[in-house]
Amino acid sequence: MNWTIRLIAPFLLLGLTFSGQALAHARLVQATPEADSTVARPPTEIRLRFSEPIEARFSGIDLSGPDGAKITTGETAVQDNDMVAPVSGSLSPGVYQVDWHVLSADGHKLKSNFTFEVRP
Repeated sequence: MNWTIRLIAPFLLLGLTFSGQALAHARLVQATPEADSTVARPPTEIRLRFSEPIEARFSGIDLSGPDGAKITTGETAVQDNDMVAPVSGSLSPGVYQVDWHVLSADGHKLKSNFTFEVRP
């Protein structure tokens, strides 16, 4: 029985080590502007970084203004873990909402939102 444990133990340890990584999904790790922040200058782009690569065809960013109206952004670009949407024009003072959705490389869909305030 002792030899059986010695044979199986390394495989069990490997399975436990990598099972957490296999179950991990992309999560937002950085946003510019930061969530719930106040900025003195209106941003020229919304930049999001995720914990793993995301699929460009199924990921996007929407920006809404203080009145709830959607703000036009340029084409969203995705490269590896980063997603960037250029902001068209200058944002006036107020609270803005960023809505985003991504499809991670493992096929998991994720969406959320955050706000930031422009206050010169």
